[in-house]
Amino acid sequence: MGLTTEVQDGTTQPQLRQPNNPLNLAALPSLPLFLAAKEHAENLPDQIAVDDATKGQQFTFRQLLADTAALKRHLLATLSLTETGDLGERRIAFLVPNGYDYVVTQWAIWAAGGVTVPLCTSHPVKELLYTIGDSDPSLIILHPTFAGTQQALVEAGLNNESTHPIPFMSLAPFQQQNEAQLASLPLPEFFSLDPEQWALTRRALMIYTSGTTANPKGCVTTHKNITFQARSLVEAWKYSPSDRLIHVLPLHHVHGIVNGLAASLLAGVTVEMHPKFDPQVIWRRWTEGGSTMFFAVPTIYARLVDDFAARIQGTPQEAGARAGAQALRLIVSGSAALPTPIKKKFAAITGGQVLLERYGMTEIGMGISCGLPVDQRIDGSVGWPLPGVEVRLTDKETGRVIEGPDEDGMIEIHGDNVFREYWRRPDATAKEFTADGWFKTGDVARRDAQGAYFIQGRASVDLIKSGGYKISALEVERKMLGLEAIQEVAVVGLADEEWGQRVAAVVKQRPGTVPLELSSLRAQLKQEMAAYKVPTVLKLVDAIERNAMGKVNKKTIVKKYWPELAA
Repeated sequence: MGLTTEVQDGTTQPQLRQPNNPLNLAALPSLPLFLAAKEHAENLPDQIAVDDATKGQQFTFRQLLADTAALKRHLLATLSLTETGDLGERRIAFLVPNGYDYVVTQWAIWAAGGVTVPLCTSHPVKELLYTIGDSDPSLIILHPTFAGTQQALVEAGLNNESTHPIPFMSLAPFQQQNEAQLASLPLPEFFSLDPEQWALTRRALMIYTSGTTANPKGCVTTHKNITFQARSLVEAWKYSPSDRLIHVLPLHHVHGIVNGLAASLLAGVTVEMHPKFDPQVIWRRWTEGGSTMFFAVPTIYARLVDDFAARIQGTPQEAGARAGAQALRLIVSGSAALPTPIKKKFAAITGGQVLLERYGMTEIGMGISCGLPVDQRIDGSVGWPLPGVEVRLTDKETGRVIEGPDEDGMIEIHGDNVFREYWRRPDATAKEFTADGWFKTGDVARRDAQGAYFIQGRASVDLIKSGGYKISALEVERKMLGLEAIQEVAVVGLADEEWGQRVAAVVKQRPGTVPLELSSLRAQLKQEMAAYKVPTVLKLVDAIERNAMGKVNKKTIVKKYWPELAA
């Protein structure tokens, strides 16, 4: 492609191509994901890449590549970059619902050399402004579904005082091609551009951290990171073209983007995309058959269990629903701790489907996973390091590497899965790495004699120190969810002069159960765990606020219900 020039914000801008070396704007760079899609299109021409439930249309890998090339050309033209053919790692923010249009938008930005900044479709304008302001995009792409968002952003202050206003682009939704049109679609030409410029180390994706313990940060991953994460999962979980994934996860987090899309499409899986999770839809689809994989967060499984009990159990649909769920090859739970009671109830409903647990985060993708065989899934454990990922535990105070089993330690990760940087926060980035280059996750775990990891929680909010004891809030939550009266719970530590911290529980009761009282709750829990772990403070609420990935911001919980104790 030619030489590149480094600019102030760290992006690379290409120099102009010489006139005697014409640029083919229809070509796609030789990224592993695109090359895999080309192979699927050639070897499995009828294979569906994306089944868009909202459109009621199906899209082959051939059409996905052709539409990606077309949108790539349009992006470059919109930003007057047709002479260079490269966005040069400019950030492109986009607000597109889950579905085929999302995939094409993401791929086209990558094909044009840009960094994708997916915006959360459920975020209020204030949060969208934060992400846009922090990522500093060169363009905002809006799907017609969100046509009113442009005016709302402008009215809220976007571009009002900017010397470089951010332009908007309206995305024209794509439509399924008929057989004759598909046959005439040429596969875009692939070519290797300047190896240095188009190396896999280029920035590719910026996902914002969930902000459960601090302000969200733009976590930048490269094409190398994404490819490694996807390939590691494909190897561990055995994705193949015979699989069909029902995809309901938000697409502004690594769980939905990498586990759900990148790994699946790399392996030739058909991804059936739904705009959002609906338990009735999922039970219907499982009953109909044809799907083999499902990825979700614990709150989704809790809702599936509740919906089965309320709507399906005892009806003529029960046998089909049970059989359909039992036929799935792989069902995974992640992004938050899976309560044992939910795991057991789901297994009972589905004829022994044991949810596969794993551990990951925005900065590392997936790092640890239980084994694919059911006998390698240990209750309460997230399993062993994924292929190519290095994991160690260290002492929080001394940094000593913990070699033996059954000792709590800070989880540290090393490997090509680890992100490149927090956007424009070099100090914050450096702070999260050890002197020898391991990423400090901030999570605490213990490892048993077989090398399996058990997550104890985040050191900042889930480890409670009371009366000289260290208590895992996640362990207390698991035990409490085993009680019939408790539908949801968040356990936090409250500052206390005598005990250091007191164990407090915020509880949403299950409808129709006898109102909980602290004394009776404590009596029940003392039969399940040591007395020092049992909550001494109880707060009953109508709802426990969670983010799109089912996580609770525990600092917000404390501020809301005990403002006098909030730091």
